[in-house]
Amino acid sequence: MQRRGRSRAEDHFDLDEDTGGDQFTATGDRGIYFNTVFDGHHRQEELLNISHKKRRLDPSNLVDNFARWVPVPDSGFSEEDAQLPVSNSDNTTLGKRKEYTSTKDPMSLWRPLKGDFLAELLRHEGLGDDTNHPTCALCGNEFPPTPRSSGSMRMLKCCDCGEYLQCRDCCLQHHQRTPLHSIKEWNGNFWFPCTLDHIGLIYQIGHGGFPCPYPDTIVRKLTVIDAPIIHQISVTYCKCSKSDNADNLEQLLRNAWYPATVTDPGTCATFRSLKAYNLYAVVGNMNVRDYVTSMERMTDASASSGLTWLPDRYKQFGRMARQWAFLIRLMRAGRGHDPKGVENTALGECAVRCWACPHDGRNLPEGWREVDPKYQFLYMLILAVDANFRLRNRIRVNELDDPSLGPGWGYWVEPTRYRDHLKNYVGEKEISTCIAFAALLQKDSRMTTGLRVTGVGGCVCARHECMRPNGLGDLQVGERYSNMDFIVLAALAGFTLLCLTISYDIACQWKIHLTERVKHLPPDMRHTLDDTQIQFGLPVWHAASHNEDCQNENSLSFKVGIGKTDGEGIERTWSRLNTASFSTKDTALGVRADTIEGKIDDHNYLKNVGQGTTLQRKLVVAIAERDRQIAAFKDVSKTVEKEVKAEWKKSIAEWLEDNHKPNPYVISRKDCPTEAQVRLEVRRDEEALTTAGNAPLHGRSATAFLVAGIQLEDAQRRILTQSKGTALVAADRENKIQEWRHSLLVKISKFRALQKVYMPGASAMLEAMERERDLELPPVKAELVTLLMPSQAVDACIPGLAEMEGKLRIAQCENSLHSLRARLHAKRHLIGFRNTHIVGQAPSTKARTLIEEVGERVQAYAERYRRGRQALIDLKIADAHPHLRVLKPEDVQLDGDDGESDAASRKKLSMIGAGRGARAPRNAPGTSKRVLSWIWTAPGSLDEHTMHESVRVEWSRALARKTRWCEEVMLLREEMRRVLRYLSWQAEWWRERVGSRGDLTLEGGAGVNAYALKQAGWHDRLAEYFRTKWNVPAVTVAQHILAEGELDQVSLE
Repeated sequence: MQRRGRSRAEDHFDLDEDTGGDQFTATGDRGIYFNTVFDGHHRQEELLNISHKKRRLDPSNLVDNFARWVPVPDSGFSEEDAQLPVSNSDNTTLGKRKEYTSTKDPMSLWRPLKGDFLAELLRHEGLGDDTNHPTCALCGNEFPPTPRSSGSMRMLKCCDCGEYLQCRDCCLQHHQRTPLHSIKEWNGNFWFPCTLDHIGLIYQIGHGGFPCPYPDTIVRKLTVIDAPIIHQISVTYCKCSKSDNADNLEQLLRNAWYPATVTDPGTCATFRSLKAYNLYAVVGNMNVRDYVTSMERMTDASASSGLTWLPDRYKQFGRMARQWAFLIRLMRAGRGHDPKGVENTALGECAVRCWACPHDGRNLPEGWREVDPKYQFLYMLILAVDANFRLRNRIRVNELDDPSLGPGWGYWVEPTRYRDHLKNYVGEKEISTCIAFAALLQKDSRMTTGLRVTGVGGCVCARHECMRPNGLGDLQVGERYSNMDFIVLAALAGFTLLCLTISYDIACQWKIHLTERVKHLPPDMRHTLDDTQIQFGLPVWHAASHNEDCQNENSLSFKVGIGKTDGEGIERTWSRLNTASFSTKDTALGVRADTIEGKIDDHNYLKNVGQGTTLQRKLVVAIAERDRQIAAFKDVSKTVEKEVKAEWKKSIAEWLEDNHKPNPYVISRKDCPTEAQVRLEVRRDEEALTTAGNAPLHGRSATAFLVAGIQLEDAQRRILTQSKGTALVAADRENKIQEWRHSLLVKISKFRALQKVYMPGASAMLEAMERERDLELPPVKAELVTLLMPSQAVDACIPGLAEMEGKLRIAQCENSLHSLRARLHAKRHLIGFRNTHIVGQAPSTKARTLIEEVGERVQAYAERYRRGRQALIDLKIADAHPHLRVLKPEDVQLDGDDGESDAASRKKLSMIGAGRGARAPRNAPGTSKRVLSWIWTAPGSLDEHTMHESVRVEWSRALARKTRWCEEVMLLREEMRRVLRYLSWQAEWWRERVGSRGDLTLEGGAGVNAYALKQAGWHDRLAEYFRTKWNVPAVTVAQHILAEGELDQVSLE
């Protein structure tokens, strides 16, 4: 039975577990009228000055058709429902359909018949069934034994009509209304190409090929491109009353032929051909040259040798295709229904908007601003910002000024204001507070020689990957703030929501002076950020390139209300658009803008129409993981006293309010310098060398080069761990791993470029390693690529580089030990609670899973320590740091791990540092007989207070994971509701366009109305389809996905 009202997720996502339902908030003194009824017939209005109470609504109580509708109901759904089915004794998956050779390996059935297929193909080269008695299939006349090259009995065959013979007279009569068919003529030995024009066909335009009582006396030659053939035909225009008001251009367009010029056109393309090319361009990345060349060869392959001749229509078709794509965008945006005309198109009006993102007045319920603050994240806009340096454009000499057909009407920023804003740009100060691998390292130093555009900056919705209107702009010199500020604020034009989250791979620096920089933007763009609560975050994968403190402060995992948004959606958008870089790098800027805009238009459309499946399957995965995280958090939370949890919740709330306060998700380090502090120290040493005259050759920081290498090692380790994960379900495991590998390879290529500067001898070593590799083996995966750090090739480095790496490696080892000890304490705490309180198979399994997750983090830090220490050994400085000893597997444990039970220390751990009300433990843990591991006697080992801190961090992170997954389920369901609201709004919007063009003729107005009704009907049907699809229970959806083999048992973390 379908559940109504609030879902289970809403019971667990809030930090404050005691927050209830209906609440009231005083909004200040306000005058209101109070009506008092005296006798049933009269009333008195009395003005009272009282405090007005504003009700905090639950989203399900809003006045909206979808408020109480629960998409993909999860009643009776459990995590096991999303697991892969077991296999029977025959090693076949239960429930899987039987496989047949015709579907599993159809080529094996075809191979024995290849000779038969070849014979049938060759049979078409002759007369076939008409070999003995060739006869016209239409009039029945027999052809003479010797074919004639003129007269009515020429033996012809139409490739479009069918495999039968026609005489000349029948062929002409049969093709009066189909002049774009391709015919062949038999010369007695073989078929050779012929055209309808050669046999005397004259096509009457204006009547669809039917006779005209007063045709034009001039017969014109016309080239018509009708894929896959380029036709040469003869035509006459209409001069009768039917076309009194239609000139030649209009007659061609009404015949569904698009003219290449507006003055006496000699070339046309059929609407079908233009539509086909538009799809080939956005789906298959085909360019105009390849499309036209293919048609030329299809028309007459001999033309490429010069034996025959065909007119070159490359430029003409390029113009027509560009105009066609632009006009289709105008049609879909409803610009043909506006009486004010096309030129009054507003900025961004032709863009395809994301249906699932919040749009006030379109897909938000009435009264959404009055919703309880804890639910306001449901109406928050989440954006992802990034730069792309693949979409470049070269300088062209003597180029004709050819601007975009609709400047600023779609996804590009308005060019004139954008240029004016950039004229006032002043070079920005180098960023040094955080070292990000790509953007921060090379923000202003991209290769710009010969380029007028070095790339583009973009802004997409982070959850659905749709490009925002006016959310794209060219970059002239790297990823400058002046460019990105304008692009982001232009993409936010018309934004009226209360909350906003922006994910950006350099958000940690970009946000610092954003408020001041906004003041330099055009006046109408400055108000966008007023009265809007904004939070910034780092994309999940890019965050690893930042300092640890920066990662923890800006991690999306700790940002309220964004669910499990990874912020990497814009990278997936770039991967789709990058295919257009080959065809646009040498084109005019206007052509390039229109080409990329068409690509984005298709991308957004596909994202929208795919939401039916995408949101449904994401929700199934999210429901399963939400329930698991809720159970895991309950297990962790049981180990902590209520008073302690209250203190920890308070610290989380304070940090969310002010990030300058202590971060509750990390352990404060007082025992050893952080890696960021060591990097700063090394950087200062490098600057001192520069002052002394030893400036770096490349102009970039050697410290950043070393840090990038260490970060790449960490990234490789993460991919290895994720690719081996087997814990949970994920709908797109392989896609995510491939994205990570691609991102890592890009970073490695940039690392190699710097490596040539700081390690001149590394190139020869890498080439030698490549020569030794077996070429028969597949390419090395990104996570297995040898980076060749300075410690691995000391002789290949510039002077001083190895010493700098040594300092960074020492910090790496010490900080890894610190985190390792903290995780071990958290693991010990959980084990003790399990041993004392957990009984039964199911609770024990959950507890074991939780402990294993913490154990995996322990092993990750241990491996990171070993990598750092191995580098010290290679650098021959390990002996100078005796406290950094060999870390054996038996060292990675707490004192007493395998001795007597340590469960008695549970209360002590939970109460240490709790302040008032703390009580001493009832008993102490037993004494272990094991020799204490050296990690607990090394400098910086944890005391009991820090043990308490480690448990706090594990609890806080478990709460964050649980909260994010609960938010994810709620967001997905709200996005489903928003999609249906948007489709309903769009359908009604199109109905309102009916009858809007009273200035048109009867025929023109009828076409405008028909198009509006067609669009309205399509949106209605799609909305009904989505709603029916989303009413299917989660259990059924999971079964269907599993049957299709699209869920894998992998980790989502």
